[in-house]
Amino acid sequence: MNILNEVFIEISEGSFGINTDIFETNIINLAIFLGAIFVFGSKSLSETLSARQQKVIISIQEAEDRLRQAEVRLTEAQKQLNKISMVEDSINMEAQTAGTTLQTTILRQGKEEIERLTANAKVTISNTEVQVKRQILQQITALTIQRVTMQLNDLLKGNYEMQARIIDKGIDFVEDSVVVDAMQISKKI
Repeated sequence: MNILNEVFIEISEGSFGINTDIFETNIINLAIFLGAIFVFGSKSLSETLSARQQKVIISIQEAEDRLRQAEVRLTEAQKQLNKISMVEDSINMEAQTAGTTLQTTILRQGKEEIERLTANAKVTISNTEVQVKRQILQQITALTIQRVTMQLNDLLKGNYEMQARIIDKGIDFVEDSVVVDAMQISKKI
């Protein structure tokens, strides 16, 4: 702290300045020292700088080689990416085509199945109608014959011979009319 005070005091008194005495300031010694360093150190310094320059040049060349290799790999990767994109587009188009084809096939098969089932249902209904009509005809015929027989029996309770003739004629008549009616119904069906 004392030293700083002394420096400030000398500056304020005006005693601060440049010393122009060459011998006192030791400029010659400094010049000789710097000259010797320049003469003797320049060779090793230039060798060191040359070696460093060579290392830098080699590093730059290696970096440029790596850059070229990276550019080549990038170009190859872009080509592969383009190929993959083309394959992906092709797969997508094939999948859409296959989906559309499958949908069309399923719809067509469904329509054919519906038509087949409808035709089978119509045939089944027709067959059932014919069977029902035949059964009704048979029941009507049986009931008619039974009724006529009962009525004749009631009318002819005493006369067996006459009853037998009337019954035979009635049965023949009814059978003929039932057969004719059955034939007409069968033709309509």
